[in-house]
Amino acid sequence: MRYRHFIPLILVVFSSFPAFSDMFTPSPSCSKPYKPYEFTSQWQIDSFNDDVMRYKQCIADFVEEMNDASEKHLNAADDAIGEWNQFVNYELK
Repeated sequence: MRYRHFIPLILVVFSSFPAFSDMFTPSPSCSKPYKPYEFTSQWQIDSFNDDVMRYKQCIADFVEEMNDASEKHLNAADDAIGEWNQFVNYELK
């Protein structure tokens, strides 16, 4: 019976996610390299490979940034649920 106070909180939290979500979806601002139809020099090959590595690193940095933000949001949600549970357990009993 202790969990009956927790169910309305869960309903409120999950129903409010769309209201608090971002109005846009972030996307990486990385420049994708374009492979020439034909390489004419070793310099072109090396330059293209460097561009590919920069693009890969840019994508990896973006993914890491998004994962960090996601983790912070999940921690904030967990903290809020913990705060609610503490209130229910110590203030409403």
